[in-house]
Amino acid sequence: MKRVVYDLLIILVLAALVVPAVATENGSECRCGYIMVQNIEINLVNEDAQVNLTYDVDNGPKLLIHLLGTSDLRAKVLDVVNFENATIDEIGTDHAVLLIPGAAKDYEDGTFRFFEHNFTVTVPELTVKTPQEQRVYYNTTKFPGSIGYFRT
Repeated sequence: MKRVVYDLLIILVLAALVVPAVATENGSECRCGYIMVQNIEINLVNEDAQVNLTYDVDNGPKLLIHLLGTSDLRAKVLDVVNFENATIDEIGTDHAVLLIPGAAKDYEDGTFRFFEHNFTVTVPELTVKTPQEQRVYYNTTKFPGSIGYFRT
Protein backbone atom coordinates (compact mmCIF):
# COMPACT_ATOMS: atom_id res chain seq x y z
CA MET A 1 0.00 0.00 0.00
CA LYS A 2 2.82 2.39 0.87
CA ARG A 3 4.41 1.64 -2.50
CA VAL A 4 1.21 2.58 -4.36
CA VAL A 5 0.89 5.86 -2.44
CA TYR A 6 4.56 6.64 -3.07
CA ASP A 7 4.18 5.93 -6.81
CA LEU A 8 1.06 8.11 -7.05
CA LEU A 9 2.84 10.94 -5.25
CA ILE A 10 5.74 10.77 -7.71
CA ILE A 11 3.35 10.79 -10.68
CA LEU A 12 1.48 13.81 -9.30
CA VAL A 13 4.70 15.76 -8.71
CA LEU A 14 5.97 15.01 -12.21
CA ALA A 15 2.61 15.93 -13.73
CA ALA A 16 2.59 19.22 -11.85
CA LEU A 17 6.01 20.03 -13.26
CA VAL A 18 5.37 18.97 -16.84
CA VAL A 19 1.82 20.26 -17.45
CA PRO A 20 2.67 23.99 -17.22
CA ALA A 21 5.45 23.54 -19.79
CA VAL A 22 3.17 21.69 -22.19
CA ALA A 23 0.35 24.19 -21.68
CA THR A 24 2.55 27.13 -22.66
CA GLU A 25 4.28 25.39 -25.56
CA ASN A 26 2.20 27.18 -28.17
CA GLY A 27 2.01 30.42 -26.19
CA SER A 28 4.94 32.05 -27.92
CA GLU A 29 6.74 31.82 -31.22
CA CYS A 30 10.08 32.12 -29.36
CA ARG A 31 9.35 28.97 -27.37
CA CYS A 32 10.38 25.39 -28.03
CA GLY A 33 8.69 23.30 -25.36
CA TYR A 34 9.92 24.55 -22.01
CA ILE A 35 12.69 26.81 -23.35
CA MET A 36 12.21 30.43 -24.38
CA VAL A 37 14.88 31.62 -26.81
CA GLN A 38 16.46 34.98 -25.95
CA ASN A 39 19.14 35.30 -28.65
CA ILE A 40 21.40 33.42 -31.02
CA GLU A 41 24.91 34.50 -31.96
CA ILE A 42 26.67 32.80 -34.88
CA ASN A 43 30.44 33.31 -35.05
CA LEU A 44 31.87 32.31 -38.43
CA VAL A 45 35.56 31.45 -38.68
CA ASN A 46 36.67 29.99 -41.99
CA GLU A 47 34.15 27.25 -42.93
CA ASP A 48 33.08 26.50 -39.34
CA ALA A 49 30.59 28.18 -37.02
CA GLN A 50 30.21 28.48 -33.28
CA VAL A 51 26.61 29.10 -32.22
CA ASN A 52 25.84 30.62 -28.83
CA LEU A 53 22.20 30.15 -27.87
CA THR A 54 20.82 31.97 -24.84
CA TYR A 55 17.44 30.92 -23.43
CA ASP A 56 15.28 30.66 -20.31
CA VAL A 57 14.04 27.31 -19.01
CA ASP A 58 10.70 27.09 -17.17
CA ASN A 59 11.11 26.42 -13.43
CA GLY A 60 9.52 22.95 -13.28
CA PRO A 61 11.59 21.45 -16.08
CA LYS A 62 14.69 23.22 -14.72
CA LEU A 63 14.38 21.10 -11.57
CA LEU A 64 13.96 17.96 -13.65
CA ILE A 65 17.02 18.86 -15.73
CA HIS A 66 19.07 19.15 -12.55
CA LEU A 67 17.74 15.81 -11.30
CA LEU A 68 17.57 13.74 -14.47
CA GLY A 69 20.13 15.29 -16.83
CA THR A 70 20.16 17.29 -20.03
CA SER A 71 19.23 14.76 -22.71
CA ASP A 72 15.81 16.31 -23.47
CA LEU A 73 17.23 19.84 -23.25
CA ARG A 74 19.94 18.83 -25.75
CA ALA A 75 17.28 17.62 -28.19
CA LYS A 76 15.34 20.89 -27.88
CA VAL A 77 18.48 23.01 -28.38
CA LEU A 78 19.43 21.03 -31.50
CA ASP A 79 15.85 21.42 -32.77
CA VAL A 80 15.94 25.21 -32.30
CA VAL A 81 19.23 25.82 -34.14
CA ASN A 82 18.30 23.39 -36.93
CA PHE A 83 21.83 22.59 -38.20
CA GLU A 84 22.29 19.02 -39.47
CA ASN A 85 25.81 18.42 -38.21
CA ALA A 86 25.73 20.47 -35.00
CA THR A 87 27.40 19.16 -31.86
CA ILE A 88 26.87 20.58 -28.40
CA ASP A 89 30.11 21.77 -26.84
CA GLU A 90 28.56 23.20 -23.67
CA ILE A 91 25.02 23.24 -22.25
CA GLY A 92 23.34 24.66 -19.16
CA THR A 93 19.91 25.80 -18.06
CA ASP A 94 20.42 29.26 -19.59
CA HIS A 95 22.73 28.79 -22.59
CA ALA A 96 24.32 26.36 -25.00
CA VAL A 97 27.39 26.51 -27.23
CA LEU A 98 27.26 24.46 -30.42
CA LEU A 99 29.93 23.75 -33.02
CA ILE A 100 28.98 23.38 -36.67
CA PRO A 101 31.79 22.15 -38.92
CA GLY A 102 31.36 23.09 -42.57
CA ALA A 103 28.59 25.60 -41.91
CA ALA A 104 29.86 27.86 -44.69
CA LYS A 105 30.88 27.08 -48.25
CA ASP A 106 34.65 27.14 -48.74
CA TYR A 107 35.56 28.43 -52.21
CA GLU A 108 39.17 27.29 -51.65
CA ASP A 109 40.55 30.72 -52.53
CA GLY A 110 40.40 32.21 -49.03
CA THR A 111 36.76 33.20 -49.30
CA PHE A 112 33.69 31.71 -47.64
CA ARG A 113 29.92 32.19 -47.82
CA PHE A 114 27.30 31.41 -45.17
CA PHE A 115 23.93 30.98 -46.83
CA GLU A 116 20.35 31.47 -45.65
CA HIS A 117 19.45 29.37 -42.62
CA ASN A 118 16.06 28.68 -40.99
CA PHE A 119 15.40 28.26 -37.28
CA THR A 120 12.40 26.41 -35.85
CA VAL A 121 11.35 29.33 -33.62
CA THR A 122 11.28 33.10 -33.84
CA VAL A 123 14.62 34.45 -32.59
CA PRO A 124 14.26 37.79 -30.75
CA GLU A 125 17.85 38.79 -31.61
CA LEU A 126 20.09 37.04 -34.15
CA THR A 127 23.70 38.16 -34.53
CA VAL A 128 25.92 36.81 -37.30
CA LYS A 129 29.62 37.67 -37.01
CA THR A 130 32.40 37.15 -39.54
CA PRO A 131 35.99 38.32 -39.18
CA GLN A 132 35.07 41.35 -41.31
CA GLU A 133 31.54 42.34 -40.26
CA GLN A 134 28.58 41.77 -37.99
CA ARG A 135 24.88 41.72 -38.82
CA VAL A 136 22.01 41.84 -36.33
CA TYR A 137 18.41 40.81 -37.04
CA TYR A 138 15.39 41.11 -34.75
CA ASN A 139 12.35 38.84 -34.42
CA THR A 140 13.30 36.56 -37.26
CA THR A 141 12.90 32.87 -38.05
CA LYS A 142 15.86 32.81 -40.43
CA PHE A 143 19.14 34.31 -41.46
CA PRO A 144 18.11 35.84 -44.79
CA GLY A 145 20.29 35.87 -47.88
CA SER A 146 23.96 35.14 -47.35
CA ILE A 147 27.15 36.69 -46.04
CA GLY A 148 30.60 36.42 -47.61
CA TYR A 149 33.90 36.77 -45.77
CA PHE A 150 37.63 36.07 -45.94
CA ARG A 151 39.88 33.51 -44.24
CA THR A 152 41.35 34.56 -40.90
